[in-house]
Amino acid sequence: MTAIANLSLNEARPEDRVHLLIWDSPQSSELQDLAFRHNAERVDYRHHLLQRHRPNQRFLVLHHHLDRELAALKTLCQQASKPIILLEGFDCFITYLLSRPKSPISQLWTHLDQTRKLESRLWILLPPDLVPPTWDDQRQRRVTAS
Repeated sequence: MTAIANLSLNEARPEDRVHLLIWDSPQSSELQDLAFRHNAERVDYRHHLLQRHRPNQRFLVLHHHLDRELAALKTLCQQASKPIILLEGFDCFITYLLSRPKSPISQLWTHLDQTRKLESRLWILLPPDLVPPTWDDQRQRRVTAS
């Protein structure tokens, strides 16, 4: 718990851009505590994706719809009830993209890096192995086991 007590998610700059919270295996109680401390809304990407998925579609083919997924993140920030969003489960999307031949993962990272004018601070929770080495250090925080 002491590792998350020192996090300052609400002081992330720039406010309107995507930030990464790098954490190998957070417990639900730790995430709940973090959300409470920072007045953050926890959002599960997988659950949100299933809510957006139309029943008549048989396949998600997410690698063909990067723009749609990025737009969904912006919409999430617009509709947030709290000033900070803690996005969990996004690692499944990244892992899916990495598993595809001719993966558009670098395109995703470029788009996430260039995304601006988000209405809430967006923190994407990821394990260390999925973080691109080129991501700006100023826009990431690491939680290490204590």
